[in-house]
Amino acid sequence: MKKKLGLGTSSFKVIIEEKNLYVDKTKWIHKLLTTGRAYFLSRPRRFGKSLTVSTLYELFSGNKELFKSLYIEDKWEFDSYPVLTFDFNEIDTSNPENLTESLKENLLNIGKTHNIHLDKNKLLKNLFLNLLTALYEKYNENLVILVDEYDKPIIDHLAKDEIKIAIQNREILESFFGTLKGANVVDKLEFIFVTGVSRFSKVSIFSKWNNLTDITMSGEYSDFLGYSEDEIKEYFDEYLYEFCEEMGISIEECLDKLKYYYNGYRFSKKDIKVFNPISLMNCLQNKEFANYWFSTATPKFLVELIKENNYFIPDIENVKLRPSLLETFDIERLPIVPMLFQTGYLTIKDYYRERLHLSYPNQEVKKSFTENLMLDMSNNFKAINFADELGIAFMDEDFDEVKFNINAIFNEIPYPHFKNADENYFHTIIYLSLSLIGYNTLSELLNSRGRLDLALIFPDKVYVIEFKCNSSADAAINQIKEKGYAKKWENKNIRTILCGISFDSEKREVNDILFEE
Repeated sequence: MKKKLGLGTSSFKVIIEEKNLYVDKTKWIHKLLTTGRAYFLSRPRRFGKSLTVSTLYELFSGNKELFKSLYIEDKWEFDSYPVLTFDFNEIDTSNPENLTESLKENLLNIGKTHNIHLDKNKLLKNLFLNLLTALYEKYNENLVILVDEYDKPIIDHLAKDEIKIAIQNREILESFFGTLKGANVVDKLEFIFVTGVSRFSKVSIFSKWNNLTDITMSGEYSDFLGYSEDEIKEYFDEYLYEFCEEMGISIEECLDKLKYYYNGYRFSKKDIKVFNPISLMNCLQNKEFANYWFSTATPKFLVELIKENNYFIPDIENVKLRPSLLETFDIERLPIVPMLFQTGYLTIKDYYRERLHLSYPNQEVKKSFTENLMLDMSNNFKAINFADELGIAFMDEDFDEVKFNINAIFNEIPYPHFKNADENYFHTIIYLSLSLIGYNTLSELLNSRGRLDLALIFPDKVYVIEFKCNSSADAAINQIKEKGYAKKWENKNIRTILCGISFDSEKREVNDILFEE
């Protein structure tokens, strides 16, 4: 009988006891346990961090029966330790006062579970220290600390109008976690595991917690979370077969489509890519390619960062930088690219000559991200509807409709958004319009003589597009020819259509558009 996928729970115990499908990740957990004592791991949301914390909880609670037939079953003693879990998904992080009180309540509840009385009137840090000391004395065993989504009190408040809350919450976390580095505590700790989306600077939250080994970009743990193609074939073979049968395509074709939509996450210099686990399982269960990871809008602070820095959005597909520039950073200095990387909108595509090449991990993320940016610019869904029609017009080679829909899209964008509009602005809107509908768009393609603005690729043809502002479409077509932008597709058995688009910045519309095959 086919196992259920276990969607809707991040409890290792529930998944195992209900005989749901579990991809065995205990090989990596065993490596953690046998090579160190304190770890930090950053991964995008909905990537299996909470399930990992739950698995560690059951392991250190000595529940060996849950690990039957898993890699670690005969490789670990399964001794029982006092385990303290701090899940910031369940802690009130709305403001500093609530964060403090919610953490206190969490400590009091842990104490009550172990029949330990604590004085709720004590300062948070002292309350934490008292609990740690009492647990150690009661069980005469070292303690295990598990922290899930440590950065939620900060991430939730990075928008400009809430940054003060983020800073205050950071100070509370710094003091709270600093307790674990105290001389009276450090020797009483058996294991620490901390997860989060971001890696905020060690000179802030982790300044007093600097014994954590950061495995976020370690090649050894690059496929710890997420699913590899081999794991999909091994564990999801029944689901894969049924999905392919319903779609009427081969296993190979189905895997290629799954990779296009949900694969592509790479977290180290080592060329190992993984699928988003939640998206993959939802797709196989629903037998439909859709957007599952991006169930909520792009965080407000990311949109603000992009707008404040006037970041050229098409450049997101082609970022190159040194690995050190993705390292930890602080709240007061939020760089766009590292934040996009750590939150999962960008991933490593290549590593060459000491530089990382970053881009969207897959079509699901690209489509979702561009859709939310487009909604922010237009403030309504009409622009997205016209963008859909624009893609169809390009597909059908209905060039009058192409011009009509471009102008209709710009007509839906509020006038204040056009302040200082230039060629890059018009380029960005067309790029977003085509990307969000799911068409294969490539921007800022570089050759030895320049950069092509945009390529729109269909199975039977490719549009080579150049934009001009307050100029002419002729000039755009001539630039494509002079710079040899279309040569990339020569001898590839695909039609190449040159497209020049000129915008009038005063009228906010296309004043000239030409196509040439």
